[in-house]
Amino acid sequence: MLVRVIESISYEYICLIFFCFIFQIIMVKKEHKNGHRYGWKHFIWVYIFYIYLMLVFICTGVGTLYEFRLYGTAISLNQINLIPFSITSGGIMTHIANAIMFLPLGFLLPLIWEQFKSAGKVVYTGLLFSLAIELSQLLDRRTTDIDDLIMNTLGAFLGLVIFYLFEKLFKCKKEKDSLRRTKLSFLAYHEACFYLIFSFAGVFLLYKPFLF
Repeated sequence: MLVRVIESISYEYICLIFFCFIFQIIMVKKEHKNGHRYGWKHFIWVYIFYIYLMLVFICTGVGTLYEFRLYGTAISLNQINLIPFSITSGGIMTHIANAIMFLPLGFLLPLIWEQFKSAGKVVYTGLLFSLAIELSQLLDRRTTDIDDLIMNTLGAFLGLVIFYLFEKLFKCKKEKDSLRRTKLSFLAYHEACFYLIFSFAGVFLLYKPFLF
């Protein structure tokens, strides 16, 4: 049983990083030509970020193309809840769990990428990432709930607040290097966004949840 669980998790992780890895090779080669060398610590954090994304996909049950083909195209309005915090919502513990699930997103983004030390960027990214997951759940006959969207986004913002507190407490704020940031290519500057897009695409297009 344990072996099958490990195999299933490893398989989903490979699906998740497949397009990300290809993008990573292209980006690094391009940046090397521009004189920008990545340190190994950066990619250690990036692969930790991948693990976090995989856990989110597992917990949320993100829909896949395989399920879309399996269940067909019909989507019921009963699957969609657009009334915030209605009596049919999951309850306070569900809301708290959804916020906690996105706390690491709000923490890891500014920790790994300097340009995400902005509340607007973190909130916007958390909102779009959560929206993509919620919409994909329609494909596997799960409910898409605006409460999840709200709490996920709130969780990303609270994660950023925790990062600010952590940074101030341990005085680990890095000096801004505006020159280095201006030299980054479009791919490198938006590295985190591409990882989010390609990780979602990898699971959506390649993962078959009933394989194991």
